[in-house]
Amino acid sequence: MKKFTGRNAELKYLNQYYEKDGSQLLIVYGSKGVGKTRLLQEFCKDKKWCYYLARACADREQRWQWAGELREGNQEIVKYPEYEELFETAILSDETDKQILVIDEFHHMVKADDSFFEKLVSFLKNRESDQPVMIVLCTSASGWVENSLIGKIGALAASIDGFLKIKELSFEEISLLFGEYSFQDRICIYAVLGGIPGYWLNFSPSLSVRENVIQNVLGKESRLYEEMSLFMDQELREPGVYNTILTTLARDCNKLNDIYRHTGFSRAKISVYLKNLMELDLVEKVYSFETAGWENAQKGIYRIKSPYVKFYYKYLFANQSMLQVISPEEFYDKKIADSFERFTEETYRRICREMLGKEYRTVGEWLGKTGSIDVVATDNTGTFCIAMCSYASQMKTEDLEWLLFSMKKAKLSATDIRLYCEKGFTKDLIDIAEEYSVQLLFLDENRK
Repeated sequence: MKKFTGRNAELKYLNQYYEKDGSQLLIVYGSKGVGKTRLLQEFCKDKKWCYYLARACADREQRWQWAGELREGNQEIVKYPEYEELFETAILSDETDKQILVIDEFHHMVKADDSFFEKLVSFLKNRESDQPVMIVLCTSASGWVENSLIGKIGALAASIDGFLKIKELSFEEISLLFGEYSFQDRICIYAVLGGIPGYWLNFSPSLSVRENVIQNVLGKESRLYEEMSLFMDQELREPGVYNTILTTLARDCNKLNDIYRHTGFSRAKISVYLKNLMELDLVEKVYSFETAGWENAQKGIYRIKSPYVKFYYKYLFANQSMLQVISPEEFYDKKIADSFERFTEETYRRICREMLGKEYRTVGEWLGKTGSIDVVATDNTGTFCIAMCSYASQMKTEDLEWLLFSMKKAKLSATDIRLYCEKGFTKDLIDIAEEYSVQLLFLDENRK
């Protein structure tokens, strides 16, 4: 099992509820593979707890399955118990410490039995004078939690003490978990898989990035090959509409009007579906850093937030026919190889902003109508840091000139100007950088 790292805020949140008097009911949710179960294992370490993974099956079968697991743990229970008996049996009555009951993928239970949640809440209320218990309902059905759960359970929602959404890990957190990869490979793999550790476990450090993508994403027998289509079918009611919008965004059609012109959907319809995608953390609306040059800035653009979602829709979804008739190796070389470093650029800029976020209080980007700035950061004193980031190509003097032009458009000045580039810098740029007090940097601290 991989060492546990990050998630300190999430652990603190769970422990705060655990330390409260009385019983609690929490909902923990997030996309498949993001690390929910691993987080709960770490939280429950050294505590008394019981875990059950719900199946997608009929209600009677569900209760039979759970009862069988409890009997395997030497607990007495009938073959087809009611949920109240299952809850009581899972909680050991002779324990004095607060116990934890984790029900994973609980949405299967709620969907199969309309009275499940009512029985669970009744069980908690009846224990108010007894030994307290903490019930954690966990699920990978994020869209269902955010869009349907409250409507499904109605007034019973008031009994939920808290919601905890588990999001993707940052590049730094992923690097701590998967340090066996080189720094450059981590950047490239992060551009493909993002911060979902469950996805990373499908890759191998003994393979190159190309070999990993061919074997573990493009291969039809691989788990990740069908991951996105299965997710869309399970999470969203109209996957065809969402697929259309996401594949449009993957081609960098980032404005509402661009999406409207390509899809033919009404602007109102697009806005509703984009809102749903943002709730799922698949899409984000990016606003320009506020500067005095507001008249030269764009109002805001939409972007696919999850790296794997963008990779899937840019390469796999857009080229389904070819992927079916040629080998994964041929597909990679024909459709991915030439554009992969340019595809990685957006993730590289994101990582640069993450790193600068450790030095500066506020970090963003300036989106200009002509010319943009990859990173704009400021601290409590009002000092600005401006940065340009390039992963795919060596930086030249012209890049610095373009950055200075964009700064004028944004009406920004800064004493801290940085150029980040993994391909290095031309001699002319190195010679002129000192004149402008510009730092030329690699993200990899081991490189000079």
